[in-house]
Amino acid sequence: MPLLPALAVVLPLLLAAQSIEEQEWHLDALDVYSAQAQARGDGVIVAVIDSGVDAKHPDLAGQVLPGAGFGRSKGTDGTTDTDGHGTGMAGIIAATGRSGGALGIAPGAKILPIASADEKEQFGLDVVAESIRWAADHGAKVVNMSLGFSSSMTPTLVKAVNYAIEKDVVLVAATGNEGKEVSAPANINGVIAVAGTTKDGKPWASSNVGADTVLSAPAVGIVTVAPESVYPSGYAEMDGTSAASAIVSGVAALVRAKHPDMVAKDVVNALVKTATDIAEPGRDTTTGFGVVNPMGALTAQLPPVERNPLLPPPKPVTTQPAPTAAAQRSEQPADLSDRLPFIAAVSGGTALMTALLIVLPAIRSRRPKPVLNERGTPPTPW
Repeated sequence: MPLLPALAVVLPLLLAAQSIEEQEWHLDALDVYSAQAQARGDGVIVAVIDSGVDAKHPDLAGQVLPGAGFGRSKGTDGTTDTDGHGTGMAGIIAATGRSGGALGIAPGAKILPIASADEKEQFGLDVVAESIRWAADHGAKVVNMSLGFSSSMTPTLVKAVNYAIEKDVVLVAATGNEGKEVSAPANINGVIAVAGTTKDGKPWASSNVGADTVLSAPAVGIVTVAPESVYPSGYAEMDGTSAASAIVSGVAALVRAKHPDMVAKDVVNALVKTATDIAEPGRDTTTGFGVVNPMGALTAQLPPVERNPLLPPPKPVTTQPAPTAAAQRSEQPADLSDRLPFIAAVSGGTALMTALLIVLPAIRSRRPKPVLNERGTPPTPW
């Protein structure tokens, strides 16, 4: 069909519809606009360990710092994204909402992109550990990890998490989307493990859950930005705890912006203590302490805590007699290889992205029409 006649049919529908920002239902559900009157994330760097971030997207213009690449992406600065997932996470956190485009939770924050794909175009566990350390050493105050490993954590990953915590970083990770146990690194002590909720405020059935769940956030029908090289409209809708994790990272950025002298352990405590309980009283396996509460976290007046509330209490110091020579010979380093399962792939924290169609750049702020996704099936309406 010639271009002009096609536009004549589509244009009236677009003009009568919503902007991209108006489709971001989670903004109203979490009262984000009130929170942004308190803080917008200025001065806070949020690292996004993912597939990279498209720094050229209009809604992320000026928001993306030069980052780094590891694994297969080594040698890059993280500012390109051939997958779309990392750009989507960055948009949820810090998109500026210009001209009716997507608006992030903390539009004043800066994104530090870390492309961390390995040679199989997936995330490697050691690569993620290296990425965490790099982020902690390069100014990140919040690290978002919308990814997950469906097997146990390794000493390398645990050490990287502990290193970042010691460097005063708030770490946030997705629990995963298979309806199983919480994946790594979300299941590591000190990390905010984020499960998902639905539009009606109930736990999302596909979330990985368990005793390690810390918080929950919207995870269904989340509209965000996407590279135009991947989705021509520049926008996509996604389901997954990836999106929920990014939302919590955005809220953490708001808290760190409003309270620049607040250390990471107190930021975590504020997020945990002010969460909106929607399931069993107190902490539960499906939603943790509850749904993240931006206004509550920003305005709470809580005393400082001695340590990150997600860390176990320190072990009591005991004095033991010096080992004998025979005992010293028997104390050989333990071989962990038989206790750590092979780490194969990562899909637990990622989100399913569905392209959104916008016909003209001039009217990109209007409601996009859904198109067929990669499997050739229509996206689920919402």
